[in-house]
Parts: sequence; C-alpha cells; structure tokens
Amino acid sequence: MERDIAVSRNPSTALKLLLLLILATPAAEVCAQKTAAGIMSKLDRNGDGSISREEWRKKRIFDKVDLDGDGAVSLQELQIRLGERTPDPGSGIDMPDPASISAVRRGPHDNVQDLKDRGLIETGLHPVWAKDVTCRGIDHWYAMDYSRLRPRQAYHGGVDIPAPFGTPVHAVMDGEVIAVYEGKRSPRGIEVVMRHTPEESGLPLYLYSRYTHFQRLPEVEVGQRLKMGDVIGPTGNTGVLSCELKHEICRKSRRPVLHFDILYSGNENYYDNGAMVIPYEAHWMDPNALFRKSMPVDSRAMAALPKQEKAVPISYMLENGERYPPDTRMIWPYTCHR
Repeated sequence: MERDIAVSRNPSTALKLLLLLILATPAAEVCAQKTAAGIMSKLDRNGDGSISREEWRKKRIFDKVDLDGDGAVSLQELQIRLGERTPDPGSGIDMPDPASISAVRRGPHDNVQDLKDRGLIETGLHPVWAKDVTCRGIDHWYAMDYSRLRPRQAYHGGVDIPAPFGTPVHAVMDGEVIAVYEGKRSPRGIEVVMRHTPEESGLPLYLYSRYTHFQRLPEVEVGQRLKMGDVIGPTGNTGVLSCELKHEICRKSRRPVLHFDILYSGNENYYDNGAMVIPYEAHWMDPNALFRKSMPVDSRAMAALPKQEKAVPISYMLENGERYPPDTRMIWPYTCHR
C-alpha cells in the first residue's frame, strides 16, 4: 500500500511506468508476430495448422512461401522462410546458404559474425570528385558502428547521402528492378532493389543496388529495366526510427536521405523473402569500391589498400545528363553540378 501511495505522489515516476507499459506490450506482440509460430497464430484463422492463400496477406509472394506447392503454408515452410530452420536434406527445396541469409537479414537471432565475414567491415574508402563539380557527399559511412542506435550490435550496411525532400534518386547502372518494398515496419522504409549483370557493370559479378527511405512509393515496377541515370524516385525519410527500434520516445524525425548499398555474388540466383532480396552466396560491398571499376571489390582487400588508394574518383552525371567520364557504366545516385 505504501508503494502505491509513493508512486501516485510522484507524477514523473507514474508517467514513466505508464509509458513502459504502453511501449512494452506492442513490442512483445510485434516480436512474437515475427516468428513462424507468431505468424501462424495470427493468420491461421480456421485453426487447421496451416495458412491458405485466402488467409495469406501478401498474395504476390504466397507461391514462394508455399514451397511444396500444395496450396497451403505450413509451420515448417514458415520456419524455412524466416531462417529458423534449414530445409531437410533431399527435400528438393533450394535456399540461399545460412550465412547469406544471416548476413543480409541481420535479424535479432542472426550471428553478427556472418555479416562481418561477408564484408560488412570498415574499409576507409571515401569518394572524391573533379575540382570543377559539386556533388552530394556521405555523412554516415560504410560499416559505421550503429550499436548505440540499435537494441543490439549493428553496423551500417551502406552509405547515407543526405538531400532535400523530393530530390530525384537515379539508377547507378543499367539493370532490372527486382523488388519494391513499402517497408512500413522496416528501418529502411520504402525501398527499391535493382539487379545488374556482369555485362551491365563490367565486373564479373552479379550486383544488387539498393535504394531506401523514398518519400513515396516510386512508380517503377518489378521487372522493369532501367538505364543508368533513369530516375527511380524522390528522396524522403520513410522507415522505422532507431528510437522506435529501442522502444524509446522519438524526439526528432530522420533527415531526408538516400541510404545506398551494394550486395554482390558470383552466383546469379537470389531469393526474395517478401521484405528483402537475399543473393545466393551474398557479400557486402562498400559502395565506394564499385567506382574503382575493377577487381577485387571485397572489403578486406579494400581495407588493406595503401592510404593513397583510399580516395576513390567517382563517376557522375550532371543535371543536363552529361556523364563523366563519357564511357562510364556507373554513376553516383545523385546528379552533380558545376
């Protein structure tokens, strides 16, 4: 009784307790829903232990989750989908290797060592441009330690390039749009993923350029081919904030910014789990390494470069469409000006 009186006489303490209760309950529910068992419990409305096409919400990926093609998603298929288990040997189910899934997904139960082993380590590379042009620069660099902003150990999987709301984001290379995500519950927000073949990039790899935080859903569509320099969409600040991930009170919104990153693989196959693209045998690339236009591109090799080679000359496009150098196969995702 004495404790109740003490709390009621301390408005700040009472408010804190109330906020904790408000924040904790939805968080627990969201975490539960992200597990296979949680999704099954939520979507299996008739209680038959599986999810039919009618019960499934994201119809366009139903067939990818229904691995055996029987018209219903089982708990085992959900577990495989979410990486909670690997397919049984001889099942005929083909998935990316567990290290690729862990390194790209970076979920609460994934091993942080996987993403480091697959290249998400600081390289020291930084962009430089010709003296007669002005281009938008990076304020959050590749593999920057984000652990203080996340509820667990985390590193920045790409680079952040700030720009005013609505500034056009351009395709950095010729390629195909393979995914467009609304990202309502993702820190990445609205996202577009492009895939680039060795013939398009000039590198003996399959590259995946990822663009996030768009202001609104871009008008590009999955399967659409874009040319280098084509507009993808407008710069924005969509996505769940770091403070929301830590269940804290957010005091300010994200600045408008393009988060830009590159994944690569020698394997042409990739997997779309409905929220992200995971290449088979996936590796992370410092986006600055792309503009070196030659092998190697792996982060350990980049980190070992001598200091004078850490400054990477960036190919770019001017606002009038001119490209420098004229024969480049890749450009910075924002236009530059003289």
